[in-house]
Amino acid sequence: MERRLTLTLLAALCAPAIAIAQSASSMRLFTAFVPGASGDAMARAIAEKMRSSLGETVIVEPKAGAGGRIALEQLKAAKPDGRTLVLSSLTPLTAYPWLYAKLNYDAFADFEPVAHVATFKYVFALAMDVKANNLAEFVSLVKSNSKYGFYSSPSQGGGAHLAAEAFARAAGITMGYVGYKGTANAITDMLGGQLPAMIGNAADFIELTTRGKLKVIGVANAERSRHLPQVPTFREQGYDIEAGGWFAIYAPAKTPAPAIARASKAIIDGVNEPDVKALGDRLGLEVTGLGPKELAAMQKKEYDLSGSRIRAFGFKAED
Repeated sequence: MERRLTLTLLAALCAPAIAIAQSASSMRLFTAFVPGASGDAMARAIAEKMRSSLGETVIVEPKAGAGGRIALEQLKAAKPDGRTLVLSSLTPLTAYPWLYAKLNYDAFADFEPVAHVATFKYVFALAMDVKANNLAEFVSLVKSNSKYGFYSSPSQGGGAHLAAEAFARAAGITMGYVGYKGTANAITDMLGGQLPAMIGNAADFIELTTRGKLKVIGVANAERSRHLPQVPTFREQGYDIEAGGWFAIYAPAKTPAPAIARASKAIIDGVNEPDVKALGDRLGLEVTGLGPKELAAMQKKEYDLSGSRIRAFGFKAED
């Protein structure tokens, strides 16, 4: 009886240690998005592929808020052992350094590129009660009634916001930016008739457009969206504007190169599998699967481009 009690006690004492060891061996993938968003859905698919490839638990942890800054701040604070990553959009890494006088991370010094995951198109969408079906009609409507000139985008100073500002200047109209804590909140106001327009990731509008809840009148890319083939590009409608976004995965600075290479291979192999590509297609994403060097070059190019546009427009973010 005494021996049985001793074994039971030892088992009880060992259980927490085993749980801690299992927790310590798991990987974490932060996302800058709320559950259900296209970025979050892609992160969960990637995490599942990494589990299969690496034989380790990969936990997706949403860190939404502050336009993606919170997720990056959390990554910066993580131990650089290759066990913590983040899936982020480009704006917090390429535009925010120009927009915010005080940023709690350095977009280049504090992170290591791991893999470029996917790109997406920006589209210009209207609430159903806005009486315009193309850019020319929208411009005329705004000129006749300024209340239709208010719009939102996923983040202030991001590629979508800059594209909308460029369009407004080229069209000779005034458009007022309305900030929201998240894309879902802005879309809710569009559906309720409180917000006339929005420019953002095509994935967020495809289903609503198909169901007749919203309408898309322009694609801000060189090519039309295959999900909305009937919608012409900005260029087709007379405006030389092109913008888009991407999702990429980063690790904390000073993460060992072998750990970066290991994670990068697992991610790239995973996103190139047919079921992940099919998911990307349903989400309105173009899966890429590029390595650290390619991602670093793309980040630098977008950083320089964002800087030139933000300086030209005189943007300054208010925290």
